[in-house]
Amino acid sequence: MLKTRVITALVMLAVLYLATAWLSAFHFALFMSLVLMVGVGEWTSLMGLGSGSKRFLYICCFALTLALLGWFVGLQPDARILDRDSVLLVCGSGAVFWLYAITLLRRYPENHDRWGSQTKTALMGFMTLAPAWCALVQLKYLDPRGSLVFALIALVSVVDIGAYFTGKAWGHRKLAPALSPGKSWEGFWGGLCACLVLTALLLIPLHRYVTPLSFPMVFALLAIVQVVAVFSVVGDLFESMLKRSQGLKDSGRSLPGHGGVLDRIDSLTSAAPVFVFSLMILMKDVSWQ
Repeated sequence: MLKTRVITALVMLAVLYLATAWLSAFHFALFMSLVLMVGVGEWTSLMGLGSGSKRFLYICCFALTLALLGWFVGLQPDARILDRDSVLLVCGSGAVFWLYAITLLRRYPENHDRWGSQTKTALMGFMTLAPAWCALVQLKYLDPRGSLVFALIALVSVVDIGAYFTGKAWGHRKLAPALSPGKSWEGFWGGLCACLVLTALLLIPLHRYVTPLSFPMVFALLAIVQVVAVFSVVGDLFESMLKRSQGLKDSGRSLPGHGGVLDRIDSLTSAAPVFVFSLMILMKDVSWQ
């Protein structure tokens, strides 16, 4: 099992690096669309869809939504930038959805009847995955080298890693026992501290090679990343809530040893739109190219 997990992880890292660093922004968007469609197929399991025709219909509707979303933000093979206002609207809508998701997590499982229907879960799938796709594509357009995409993935990953080791060493108070019994408040704060340290390290090359940072901007960036870290935990717990509602351990089996695609990107789906929305508001005049 461990060998399988390691091999799968290495393959995922290699594919991620090649797609993010070497593909053009437009082709990166197509790559992310393919990855996301696998996740959409897994989402049908979280909805409890048993019929193959219903699953196919939902996947087709999502593919059409992505095509319309690409048109809305100005995604074109020769485009150098996406439409800023459109991206802000999409990512802002995603951020609002994740604020709503927090209220669902706080009242689980008593509130299951409020959101547990297939129709509502289907709509939540669109609000979970579509803004995340838009946000990741926008990061690639802001910096074609892929540095911003890698930075976000690193920040989200270090939250999880910091939470795991801190919780294992000192965790006692359960963060969300009904959703994820292994998570603790000590691990939560440890993850946020680890993210803060990594952010401070990443701000050094940002200050030297991209744009000079004033102290207020440094403080604002540190605060934003902490908010993003919190939302990454929310995304993780949100997927756990959906899986528990369907009695599932993993979202799928597409990644041997790791479960499904959604199991790997659950934190990223919530962190990405919040990160992009905040970054574009704070640093609207920065040229990343």
